[in-house]
Amino acid sequence: MEEIEKRSTRIIEMLGNISTKSGVKKALNYEGISLWWFYEFGLFYLVENYVKNKKYDGGGAFKRNKPKFISKFGNYYIIFRAITRSILGKILTKPTKNKHSETRNAHKILAVSYTSYWKNFPTPQKANKNANRDTMLGDTITALQNKKFNVVAVDEDSSFFVDFKTMIEKRVQGEGLWRPVETYLTSDIIKKVFKASKKYKEEWDKLKNNKEFIDSLNYDGNQLSELLKNYFEDLFKYSTFSPILDIELMKRAIEVEKPNLVLITCGYCQLGRAAVIAGKLKGVPTLEIQHGVIHSSHPGYMHAKDEISPEGRVKSSYCPIPDKKAVYGNYYKDVLTEVSTYPENSVVVTGQPRYDFLYHANKIYSKEKFFRKYKIDPNHKIVLWTTQCHGISNEENIKNFKAVFRTMQNFKDVTLVIKQHPNEEKRYTKMIKDYLNKYNLEMNIVITPKSSDTYEQLFVCDLMITKHSTTAMEAVALNKPVIILNLSGETDAVDYVEQGVALGVYKEEDLKAVIEKLLKDDSKLAKNRAKYIEKYLYKIDGRATERVVKLIEQIID
Repeated sequence: MEEIEKRSTRIIEMLGNISTKSGVKKALNYEGISLWWFYEFGLFYLVENYVKNKKYDGGGAFKRNKPKFISKFGNYYIIFRAITRSILGKILTKPTKNKHSETRNAHKILAVSYTSYWKNFPTPQKANKNANRDTMLGDTITALQNKKFNVVAVDEDSSFFVDFKTMIEKRVQGEGLWRPVETYLTSDIIKKVFKASKKYKEEWDKLKNNKEFIDSLNYDGNQLSELLKNYFEDLFKYSTFSPILDIELMKRAIEVEKPNLVLITCGYCQLGRAAVIAGKLKGVPTLEIQHGVIHSSHPGYMHAKDEISPEGRVKSSYCPIPDKKAVYGNYYKDVLTEVSTYPENSVVVTGQPRYDFLYHANKIYSKEKFFRKYKIDPNHKIVLWTTQCHGISNEENIKNFKAVFRTMQNFKDVTLVIKQHPNEEKRYTKMIKDYLNKYNLEMNIVITPKSSDTYEQLFVCDLMITKHSTTAMEAVALNKPVIILNLSGETDAVDYVEQGVALGVYKEEDLKAVIEKLLKDDSKLAKNRAKYIEKYLYKIDGRATERVVKLIEQIID
């Protein structure tokens, strides 16, 4: 962990150095705000990959993974897509007439999320039933409506074209609440964005001949310098269009809706960042609900002292952060305010609203029903493996397959349930099945659909295995023993083992003994769970949503 943090910190410092000393932040100025903050997160991982492997294949990651003719005409595709979503959104979205929209003097909340968060998800209000909803903001939105707030919700679609299915589902099940952010698109916005993005091509012509800029790229030899130069060329020429469009869409959404507060998730994602900027420019308070794990080397949140304004300003070179951020537990507040430089009063511990249902899990899920659904022997124990194939190398994946499958053949009264990450491509499912067939491995195994309910599987399992997924934290919240399987040769990226709520397996031959041990007795891990939950999740008491709503009321008042 320490080694990864040192490397990550070095890269964050390097990128900060490049952006400040070379003039990149200044050159990316848009209405007094630097667009740099839309790119730092992605660039971090590209550089980290190079630094970690000390090589680069010369391929397209630094060139945005696409030929230049696609980059060149990509802005027209973005607008075509935006117009399509705008038209469909206006057709599918009825006027905002939820049950509280006509309440006199009702405060209005503008919620901002992504279509990828619209999933089949359990809710404590509907025992034994799941509902399609926004997994990050859904409970909070429902609670706000129940308290007579008027809520309008917009989303951004990250699919290649347009996710028609989700748009229709949101229209039907969301009762007109949700609409694409592109419904605020106007011809004036289109003209403005095209005009604004053109100027950055001229800025690049100045920057590429700037000796100070070229010298700032000399981090680790000429190869990385050339790759960084290619990246910045593509950024200035082709990649400023999309974030500017989102800023303008969010500004108009605020002008039209006149909200008292903008509620977001994922503040470093493009639409979340644009929403914070628009809120700051329009004088509307913004609140972000933590959406995932934050650690001391996270590039989306770690910032030097001169990168965040203590007064909350976003102009000049300051990174736009929300006025308030609701976090899972005290650990995350400490990381943001002591390791990063968020102002102390900008971070509030509330717990995670989407984990409120875990408090009611025994009323929502049934182990017997799960066993019947997947035809599992009711006398078997369940070992759940939540894979992360898309985030690791093929070499490490093969090591994991060998370790898990060869080990599980030794357990005749245990069923292995594999839950793949939703972002894993079909080729990884094929890799798993090919490996099983190639070696003619026989075991009790179920590969659940990627769209299946992960929490149901966490609830019914007797033991779970992962590398560094958030599912380990959720397993702890459900009082399940955890194995961290890390055959990469590197230190663990998340400190589950260090915190005493998981056992680490770093060699294949150790896996069998650890599984046997934890299936028999996990009392040592159990002793540490309450302390871990307090530190990282505050409380699993079903009331985090209530605390977030109170925070919203305080901000508005």
